[in-house]
Amino acid sequence: MPRPKKVIVLPESQIQDSLTNGRVTVAMLATAAGCSVPTMRKHLAEAYGDRITFSRGRTGGITLTAPVTVEESTAS
Repeated sequence: MPRPKKVIVLPESQIQDSLTNGRVTVAMLATAAGCSVPTMRKHLAEAYGDRITFSRGRTGGITLTAPVTVEESTAS
């Protein structure tokens, strides 16, 4: 029987605030949520998709791009 998925209780507003206040790492968010780093990375990738970018190294962290909105032209 497979192990049940970890339920991560970390409000999106807290993640947004962390990203806007400076450099944030996956490890910081994982500690706040009480889960492992790979679990947090997977959760963030599922939640934000192509909008989130993970970078490694001394200056690494997480960057989140603004959602792309496409305005449809209604000119006929």
